[in-house]
Formats: sequence, C-alpha cells, structure tokens
Amino acid sequence: MKEELTNLILENLVSRRSGQFQLLADMVRTPSVIYSAGMAGISEQVFHALKELELGVERHTVTPDPASGLSEVTNLVVRHEFASGPVVALVAHGDTRPATGTWSHDPMDPQIRNGVLYGLGVLGKADIVAYAHALVALRDARPELSGTVELHFTFDGEADGTWGTKWLLDNGVVNPDYALGSGNTYGIGTSSVGDLQMQVDVESLGASPSADPMQAASRILDGLYQLRTTYVDIQSDVPGIGSPSLVVGQIHGGDRPDQVPGRVSFSLDRRLLPDEIPAKVEENLTRFIAEAASRLDGIVCRIRRVKLAPPMKPGPGTDHLAGVFENRASAVMGVPVPVYGLPYATVTRHYTAVGIPSILYGAGPECTDWAAPGGVLPGGPDECLVLDDLRKATETVALALGDFMTPAG
Repeated sequence: MKEELTNLILENLVSRRSGQFQLLADMVRTPSVIYSAGMAGISEQVFHALKELELGVERHTVTPDPASGLSEVTNLVVRHEFASGPVVALVAHGDTRPATGTWSHDPMDPQIRNGVLYGLGVLGKADIVAYAHALVALRDARPELSGTVELHFTFDGEADGTWGTKWLLDNGVVNPDYALGSGNTYGIGTSSVGDLQMQVDVESLGASPSADPMQAASRILDGLYQLRTTYVDIQSDVPGIGSPSLVVGQIHGGDRPDQVPGRVSFSLDRRLLPDEIPAKVEENLTRFIAEAASRLDGIVCRIRRVKLAPPMKPGPGTDHLAGVFENRASAVMGVPVPVYGLPYATVTRHYTAVGIPSILYGAGPECTDWAAPGGVLPGGPDECLVLDDLRKATETVALALGDFMTPAG
C-alpha cells in the first residue's frame, strides 16, 4: 500500500479517536449480560453508532429456541464494497459475562485511570469499536482497493454464537472469503481451544440404605481432580495454547442438612486442544466417570453432553491472511508480533468449521493467561483495556486490510 494512502488512513483515525474512546465508554454503560433482560439495548446502541458513522446496517433478528435461555437476538451486518474482490468479515460480539469477584468500582461505570479504561465488557466491546472505526478510516481515504469489508456484530457470543455467527452462516446471510475475529493486540491467533461441557447426575438406585449420592459424587469428583493433575503432561504443539483444563463449576443436591439427597448433579468444563479429537476426549471422559460410578453400590450415574465446541484450527489461506496482519502489526507495535494460539474458545470457529480461513486479532491485553499476574479476565475483577492498545489494534486492522486488498501489480 502506498505511503500516501497509509498516512491518510492514520489521519482519519486520529480525527475520530476521541469519539472512538467515548463510544467504548458508552457501550460499557449499556447493560449486556448474556441471558439477562434488556439485551436489545446493546444491539440498538451499536446499530445507531454504525449509522452515525454513515455505514449501511442490516438487522437480522432471530428468536432462539426457548431452551437456550435467550430471548430475541438481533444481529448486525455491514457490507462496504470497494471493488470486485475478496470479502473479508470482521467478527465481534457485544454481549458480556456477569461481573464476578470484587471490583474497586461499579462494573457498569466506565472509568479511565492512567490511560486504562475499566468496566464490564470492555475487552469484547473494544473490538466492535476497533473494527467499525478501521473500516470507516479506510472508507474515508477513498483508496483503490479490490474487495469488500463486512462487519458481523452479534450478541450471543457468550452462548457460543449459535444464534449469531452460526445462524448468519447457516442461513446464507453471510459467506465471506476470509474472517477476522476478536483477539489480542500482541499476537495473531490462528488457533484456539475448544470447549466440552458435561452434566453428571448421581442418584440412589432403589431403596438401598447404604446409597449416598453425595458421597458417591464426591468420590467421582476426587477421581476427576486426580485426572486433572495428569493434564500438565499434555502440551499442545501450538504456541500459546498450553495444556488442557478441567473445571467443575457447579454442583447441586439435597433439600436439607439432615437428610441424604436422592440426587446430586454437577457440571464440568473440559477445554480441548487443537491437537485433540473432541469426540475421543468426550468418549474417554465419559468412560472415566462411568467406571468410577460403577464401583459404588446402589448408585446410578447419568452423563450427558451440554456443549461441544470444537477447537479452531488453521486451514488453506490462513497463512496468507495471518502473514499480512503479522507484518503490519509488527510495524505498528515496533516489535515482532508472533502468530500463536489463544487459550480460550471463540465464535470465529464457526467460520473455520465451514472452510473460511480465519485469524484472531483485536484490542486485547498483552497477557492472555487470565490466571497469571497481569492477566485480565472478561467479567473478572476490574476488567480493563489499555486505550493505547485499542489505538494500535485499530491502526493495524485498517492498514492490514489496505495491504490485503491492494490490487497486485
């Protein structure tokens, strides 16, 4: 891309930067916790923000299956064609997890301290802001590019994107040639982990006086925690992914403290490496739980899958898109920006699942290990984003798209 065009794109971004930061703060103020009432407000806010940026916006409203726990979901799609050429989709979601842990302030009250914006959902919502402003800066530069840039903004990402990205793809509303999904400023993601969630119900069988579902469940859990200790020996070949994880996040049972419960239920989450075969992991974990339960008298154990989200893996064409972004991101950051895998699940996997080359890059923290010092957890205490990372990510996306869509010759 010519230097003159690069400078013009950067000038356009500078002129809108204060508005970009203000939009993100306004989005943090807007309630958007998944499964809660009032989710329509965030999609409506983003719709009007895109209209103010003079972008044409399509609304695609979906009524999910009642069993999903979601009410009406409105997906937003923008299409801006420069000229005939590849279609590149920028994919982000505006729903958030509930706030957890102890916050130093109201999670819904965005605060800027020392160049860092604090607030619930700031990490996910930042990519909506970055992608929209990158497209506008590119559009206003009036470049001679080949291709179309689309924005796919959905509001069920914390529910695996079934009624957002997957619905848009399954119903033929979108069919891009490439996709860019939410990621981090300090690396180009080409892989991410998958997610297996299971529910286990432990019940007494008949009227056996020795049957104690709570005790049985605790023994099964002991076995699972022992199994988890062996996962450290399993390392992904993809840099950044690490080892699989196993978390038991919910347990229910009993009505009163002086009575053995008739049933105890618990739910677990097993993260899947890109190197693993999801069906094989599920089969082995099911067999492990079943064998542990079979050693207990008077107990019946029922195991069911709640969710299976396969890992995101690179496919043909991924390296080309990743290479363009790697070069431009390294130039913007002033340091090498590596290609790696992200240790969390992403809705962008729905694009790779149908053969669309996809990468992950956006406005995110340098530390992607949420448990490590300096790690930032979406929804966790004092979730935050360095505003300069938002600037860098927006510049990278705008300039990399210009590079990618510049006609050859």
